[in-house]
Amino acid sequence: MTLGERLKILRERKGLSQSELARQCHIAQATISRLESGDLHDIQTTMAKRIARVLGVTLDYLAGMYDDDEDADLVEMALVG
Repeated sequence: MTLGERLKILRERKGLSQSELARQCHIAQATISRLESGDLHDIQTTMAKRIARVLGVTLDYLAGMYDDDEDADLVEMALVG
């Protein structure tokens, strides 16, 4: 799972729009959109920390340091609610 896919699932699970997530992270909404669409792959550590904090996950998780099985669990949880 890509950073953008993980970000979108987590954001939606929190019930946040791209605009609201961007506001809480103090970054541009266009940045969130570009991350989720895959147009932007690399972000600064400070930005990643802010996103992870708002979404309630570790920076490691957001960066994809865990196994694909855990990504599948996240997708399933997001679909189930």
